[in-house]
Amino acid sequence: MNPISLAVAVLVVSLCSFQAQGDDDLIIKACSKTSYNDLCKAILQAAPNSNDADLYGLTQIALNIAAQNVTNIYQTIDKLQNDSSVDSFVDECLTDCLENYQDATDQIEDSVTALEFKAFNDVRTWVAAAMSDVATCDLGFKDKPGYQSPVHQMSAVFDQICSIVLTFNHCLIEGNVHLTS
Repeated sequence: MNPISLAVAVLVVSLCSFQAQGDDDLIIKACSKTSYNDLCKAILQAAPNSNDADLYGLTQIALNIAAQNVTNIYQTIDKLQNDSSVDSFVDECLTDCLENYQDATDQIEDSVTALEFKAFNDVRTWVAAAMSDVATCDLGFKDKPGYQSPVHQMSAVFDQICSIVLTFNHCLIEGNVHLTS
């Protein structure tokens, strides 16, 4: 193994070696490894049973929050589409977004199931696919100058939650954590 590979392996092991502490310690340590530390701590510290969870449990909690989030966005898009004041371009984009968000919802549900079976590589695949579908929705509005997705901010939060899930899932893939189900 070359020195860079060895250094990366040591870094991953040290980043992913979390044990449940029975308090906020694991949440703080795990969230510090994500790109969205503040959001991660906020959503996990507010979630019931998160203080007693190990990293596997925190991943389940974050994935369930992503599922709730994507469902809320889908419902928002559905309401926006039923607004008679939207122009035809926005209406077409919203129709496409409904399809994208339905796919994203299905993919997050598939991720939840995959996590239950500890199929971590499948979790990574499905979460990434959901993120891609959400991004496709936002991109559709950019086809016409001056337009932006009305759910752009909500999509950004969903993307951040998914990023948190992927970070935790990466540590689970590495197998350097104590898992309890």
